[in-house]
Amino acid sequence: MKGEKIVITGYGVKVPGGYNVDHFADTLLTGSSALDLYAGEGTEGKNIAFGVVHDRLEEIQDKKYRRYPRISLLAMSAAKEAIQMAGNIHLDQYKTGIFLGTALGGTLGYDEIVVLAQQSNLKVMPVNGCGIVHYHSLASSIAEFFGINGVTRTVATGCAASIDAIQDAMMYLRAGELDVCIVGGADAPISKTVIYAFGKIRCLSQDKELHMMGVPFSKKSGGFVIAEGASVLVLERESSALKRDAEIFGVINEVSTSNDGQGIFFSDSEGKHLLRDLERVTKHRRPTYVNSQALGMKENDRIEAINHMQLFGKEVPITSIKSITGHTFGASAGAQMISSLIGMERNFIPGTVNAIREDYPELPIVYDTIQAEVDSFVVTSHGYGGNNATIFVSKYQF
Repeated sequence: MKGEKIVITGYGVKVPGGYNVDHFADTLLTGSSALDLYAGEGTEGKNIAFGVVHDRLEEIQDKKYRRYPRISLLAMSAAKEAIQMAGNIHLDQYKTGIFLGTALGGTLGYDEIVVLAQQSNLKVMPVNGCGIVHYHSLASSIAEFFGINGVTRTVATGCAASIDAIQDAMMYLRAGELDVCIVGGADAPISKTVIYAFGKIRCLSQDKELHMMGVPFSKKSGGFVIAEGASVLVLERESSALKRDAEIFGVINEVSTSNDGQGIFFSDSEGKHLLRDLERVTKHRRPTYVNSQALGMKENDRIEAINHMQLFGKEVPITSIKSITGHTFGASAGAQMISSLIGMERNFIPGTVNAIREDYPELPIVYDTIQAEVDSFVVTSHGYGGNNATIFVSKYQF
């Protein structure tokens, strides 16, 4: 089992511009941004953009879920689609694991609870308050939804959490402890607390025209766009997938993670640890392209550009979906993976919507969606707290 391939047999998504896999595919193919402008909703009355999932989540309609936090509902919806795609899969209650990542734990609802607590207003404090503020509501809600009693983990490592969760799950699969793993990430971060926290450190794109907000590899973007969402994948050992004649959508060749070791408030401005992760997953292989973390923050995007040119030069294209979806925090790397899995199946590379050609002229950016056969891709992720993560995924060869 130790050297056996870990394969992807299903995936589901619930992000801005992607309320399901087919909807996401259409958005990626047409290069349509799903961001919305909210006048006066930013810091000190500034205009701001958000990535919102405008979907009623009709697949999660049971009354018992009415008090579940939004982060859980988004993840449950994406997980349901992923399991349906996986086909005739058996989810043994103890041999199925859940590994879901998050950055902020779903802050929607935090603000109201804090105000009520400050007012000592116990009478109107919602009974689901603990569920809203508890990070592990994310994975535990998936366990309840599918009747799973096995290993259940919420991985709270920031924006790289989806890949961190995948790396953890792969160890359990290779050790034979689990047969199926439901992995990915989710966040529901659109709240005043998050807006002001990231606004204070000048990370957000505000008071600009909508098409200029949260644009990867744009020196005028000024920051990222906060977005909610969930991305979920189903992982199995190759032998298990073949035994049940499952369709295999991709092979996880390698994962590498690290931390900048700069503490809470700083990150490695050179990106050398992320570069090490990139070198480890590629091992002198050349992916068809890189699906980048780039999201409109100058330092973040500069690191992505420097590392890409150092390792690949102009030989390998690079793209980012963040101007379509916004930055979905813990769900972001999983959403990047799913966008590339869709492209690998349907033969296209998604474009970097609204990117400005003059800002990074040396970088082989995919500006518009292009039709191309995709044999493999790399996803990069890094963020607040210093975690870096990269993953190399290839097309399954029989």
